[in-house]
Amino acid sequence: MVVESEVTSAGHGDIPSTRSVDELWLDLLQQISARTAHELKGALNGVAVNLEVVRSRSARPDAAAASVAPFASSAADQLDAVVDMSEALLALARVAREPLDVNETIHGLAALLSPSARAEGGSLRVEAASRELAAAPVRARGNIVRLVIGATLLAALARKGDIRCRVELGDEAIVSIECADAEGPLELSSDVLAAATTAGIRIHTEGQSISLAFPRAGATRKRTHERA
Repeated sequence: MVVESEVTSAGHGDIPSTRSVDELWLDLLQQISARTAHELKGALNGVAVNLEVVRSRSARPDAAAASVAPFASSAADQLDAVVDMSEALLALARVAREPLDVNETIHGLAALLSPSARAEGGSLRVEAASRELAAAPVRARGNIVRLVIGATLLAALARKGDIRCRVELGDEAIVSIECADAEGPLELSSDVLAAATTAGIRIHTEGQSISLAFPRAGATRKRTHERA
């Protein structure tokens, strides 16, 4: 099944839904936070346990560096994960700075959700070096961009597979999210689809993949033609 949202209104307007975009984004952020909380606590606990081993072993008179090095290394790795998740969560909790960068947004969401994907036996990776796509600002409101990308990632996570994300730049900024071996097709709610349509974001759904096409900031708006 192929589904593509059609743009019926340009720019920012009223969303044809009983819930506002900001309300939808807040609900989604709570879902993301709930998924992240367990992994964040686990990483913090790992840091504490490994540092306690380092402390206790290094206090021995006959302590050798080799006996504490693996635990110090594990603590450092887990601390890096804590920092990445904390920074990403704080960034999403703040008011979006517009125009929002889709590349930065998807990397931040991936930092929060990839540990959860691994814990459930899957994976989540972004197939683009951030330095190659350092600037991908888009015209849509920040919370709509966050909502659409976040909802797509959560839809993929719910299918429990290996998730691949790509960001491609052209006349539009295109975010492609695919979940290999997913248990069923990826689907977005009608509220998310309505918000995307009103903001001029095109969504193409086909089986286990969803493509999100965002109008670039500063780009000339194109008129959407009706299908034959």
